[in-house]
Amino acid sequence: MARPYTEQQVLKKLDIPDFRHLTKEKVIAFATMVPKMNPEVAKKALEQFPNFASTSLDVLKEYRSVIQEAMEDDRESMRSCYDMYNRVMDSLEKMLDNDDLTFEQKTYILDQMQEVAAAVADKDSEKSRNRLKLIGVIGGVAAAIVAALASSLGGNIALKESNNIDDDNITDL
Repeated sequence: MARPYTEQQVLKKLDIPDFRHLTKEKVIAFATMVPKMNPEVAKKALEQFPNFASTSLDVLKEYRSVIQEAMEDDRESMRSCYDMYNRVMDSLEKMLDNDDLTFEQKTYILDQMQEVAAAVADKDSEKSRNRLKLIGVIGGVAAAIVAALASSLGGNIALKESNNIDDDNITDL
């Protein structure tokens, strides 16, 4: 495993002078770096950016709206594409009803219908792949933010436990 990031490395990667300059735009980059950071660096950064949780929530809400727009655009595109496929299939079916067609002509029309059906199947597969990619991106962003929050909570819990130990030691003296 690679050595954990130092404070200077994190600041350099984020292109900021200190963690107080962590902006909403850089929250995701920071969150993805947290698992690779020295725990003390992550704790120090989160202490200097107390509204990390609310900013992260804002970022996720923005991602959600972008994703919803993308999905709506995708729905419209798919609807338009399927409408076109249906018109082509309807035309081919009407042509196939013509009794004056030769066997070769009917075979050609059936081949064309099969190609349209294959194109529809490809479009469905593409839609599924795109949806999985989108879910992967959302999951990655959410996981990075949750990891950053969990690490900050873990740091706070460890700090409280060590304070309790010190308090106990003081009372024993």
